Amino acid sequence: MILERIKRNCFYIILSTFLFSNTFLIGQYLPFKKTFSLALLFITIISAFFNKENVKVIVRYFIYLNNDRTVKKISGGVSLFSWVLFFLSLFLLNMDFLWLARWFFLLFIITVIVSSTFVFYDLWYGNDVILNKFKPLFFSGIPMLYFVTNAYAASCFLQFSNMDISDSPLLELGWKSAFFAICFFVILQPISYCFFLYVSNKFKDHKAMSSVGVLLFSSLLLLSALHWADNFIVFSLDWATSNEWHTNAKCGSLNISNST
Repeated sequence: MILERIKRNCFYIILSTFLFSNTFLIGQYLPFKKTFSLALLFITIISAFFNKENVKVIVRYFIYLNNDRTVKKISGGVSLFSWVLFFLSLFLLNMDFLWLARWFFLLFIITVIVSSTFVFYDLWYGNDVILNKFKPLFFSGIPMLYFVTNAYAASCFLQFSNMDISDSPLLELGWKSAFFAICFFVILQPISYCFFLYVSNKFKDHKAMSSVGVLLFSSLLLLSALHWADNFIVFSLDWATSNEWHTNAKCGSLNISNST
């Protein structure tokens, strides 16, 4: 009985081994790691070739081939493609193709955004109860967050420099946008987690996998925002001051300079 189950689910076992192995091997310096990863990829491809029905089951999980709604077909296809890109980027990392892995990961982020947009559109079009209740909060929460972060950014700049940030429009744009982006990414993570819990409990199709992608993407944004917050703010300051603040001026042919 057990051997029969293993034989029936052999492809899923091999595929799961390939996916989890590439995930846990990242950052590990082990002998024959490249050979092991490449051998797992080769075995997975051969297994997929001899288990085409199991591959079709996975494809049908993501794509509604018999559904008339084009949005669901596109959303499912993009979601499937995004996860293929994600695990290929992990495989390329283990093979030390860092440059190519970064591009694959960037494509994964883009496809997750596209897929989640289609999912939101489908829920919006279907008049989902939870989403309808969330609409007023979303449309009122974003302007309120922008107002609060703008006030806090202006207050911080006044404390640090004893200057009014409104005297430098470009600096004001860069500084306040940096504060808003960081706070937005921090708030986005728990929202995406709640979205993941809701979608994964209600739907058992590609929407659940799209919600996992949104959760992963928002978590990466949160870690990046917290890790590079100082660099982001400094970059916005350098960009704005280099474009607006000058130490010299011209009056006709006269060049007036005030070196610092």
